[in-house]
Amino acid sequence: MLKNFLDTKTISFNELLGNGKIYKIPDFQRDYSWSEQHWEDLWNDIIELTETDIPHYMGNIVLQTTTDDDVFIIVDGQQRITTLSILVLAVIGFLKQLVDQQIEIENNETRIEIFRNQFLGKKTASSLFYSSKLSLNENNDNFYQSRILLLKEPINYRKLRDSEKLLYDAYQYFYKKLNQKFNQDNGVKISSFLESIVAKRLIFIQITVDDDLNAYTVFETLNARGVELTTTDLLKNYLFSLAAKDSQELNILKQRWKTIIDTVGLQKFPIFLYYYLNAQYSFLRKERLFQEIKKQISKSEKVFDLLEELEKKAYLFAALQTPHDEFWNDYSQKNEIVKSLEELKLFKVSQHIPLLFSVYDKLRKYFPTILKMCVIISFRYNVIGKLNPNNMEKLYNEAANGVFNAKLTTAKEIFHAVKDIYINDEEFSNNFSTKIISTKQNKKIVKYILTKIENQLSEKDNDFNDANFTIEHILPENFDENWNQQFNSDAENFVYRLGNYTLLERKKNNQCANKTFAEKTNIYQNSQYKLTKNHLQYDEWNITALNQYQTQLAKYAKTIWKITV
Repeated sequence: MLKNFLDTKTISFNELLGNGKIYKIPDFQRDYSWSEQHWEDLWNDIIELTETDIPHYMGNIVLQTTTDDDVFIIVDGQQRITTLSILVLAVIGFLKQLVDQQIEIENNETRIEIFRNQFLGKKTASSLFYSSKLSLNENNDNFYQSRILLLKEPINYRKLRDSEKLLYDAYQYFYKKLNQKFNQDNGVKISSFLESIVAKRLIFIQITVDDDLNAYTVFETLNARGVELTTTDLLKNYLFSLAAKDSQELNILKQRWKTIIDTVGLQKFPIFLYYYLNAQYSFLRKERLFQEIKKQISKSEKVFDLLEELEKKAYLFAALQTPHDEFWNDYSQKNEIVKSLEELKLFKVSQHIPLLFSVYDKLRKYFPTILKMCVIISFRYNVIGKLNPNNMEKLYNEAANGVFNAKLTTAKEIFHAVKDIYINDEEFSNNFSTKIISTKQNKKIVKYILTKIENQLSEKDNDFNDANFTIEHILPENFDENWNQQFNSDAENFVYRLGNYTLLERKKNNQCANKTFAEKTNIYQNSQYKLTKNHLQYDEWNITALNQYQTQLAKYAKTIWKITV
């Protein structure tokens, strides 16, 4: 690999952008993504330089040569270079403000022109637009050139892409910081700040690589050394490098990639890829995703096959997380699917997704059944059992592989493949009988459990999202000393037991407040909910009654969350 390096040297920011070179960010690289935390870290680093003579190391900048000796492709460093360019623009904006205020007009106009020529680019004689030293990717460059570079406010901020908002917000951030620091300046101090501190004391290691060295190789090497590069960056650059020799293929590829990212979301893409691969291959660690893709994909035609499959799965992945997505409209069992997805979303679990990917592809007729199976397993294993999710992840992976490779062909076979994470009835009942779930953090879970039990008792279909009824704490959350004595002065350890909850109409719940159990019982008898009306027949509410009631709830739960295949 060393034979491909043309040059490695230490340079300042001034030497980077003040050298007459032009830098381009490839269209397929990610959008501008730095946020206030990054800007603040950079600003604080620069301010520290004003109090010391030591330079500040800004990391590696990797450039790739082109056929034009003065034009370079930015392989790594686009976020830093773009942000520093915006800082320069904020200095120019400050100087322009001084000109508008009639402060040293001629001197500050000269400073503006010098800084623009030195760091940003020159105006062309024909259009009078600046020929920028820096070009961003296809999503950001137009906004950067026509708005940021010309210090123009966006026409409609709300309509901007997220990355365009970040570009504009970065300018506003640095402009505000500069105004605070150089409040009484006439242009001299801020110009010295840019020339002496930012330009000369910010130091990079510039690595220039040959045209023949694909960008993805450099990304991969840097990633192995701990540089902040995402799986998404690595994969995108690798796939695009395979198709880069054909501009038509590259354009199609860009559109497909954009569709996938827009569907699953940029932040969720790595986990989406993780589930996609684990549906087909033996269990992969997240850090091995890129290596697995490289192993499977080596030619441009395979790139398009992969993206076609990813696009199909992207719609499924998004719909699995959005229960009422129109994706499910064509299914005769839509209502059942939607309910199961709502429950899994409530449980905040996702280990089952690779299995659902494989079942949807290979055994679609069983999809609602397996989805329901995942709900029951997750309720027993995650919600009530609170067991290690790693074991669940591996078993789901094995089952997903079995379905994908046609080794598992029925719902019964799939269940047997994952039965070790299906908590048996005895263990589940024991866990449920003593379970504590606080309504302060998990109110919706508690209401869901009570509603499911009520629905079995009443043979109705109440929705746990319905705001017309709520959770009643039989022993009140804000209990008094009389209540505390009923629980042997240990009431705080029983307030959030599942056996201390029932359902009540909202108005009746307000009437109960902190009343005695005898007073509450009169209200309970007028409730429409059988769980409350028929199952709280106790003379007093104490530890014994609560334990008996929770044991009864556990018996109901065992039959509700039960797999029968």
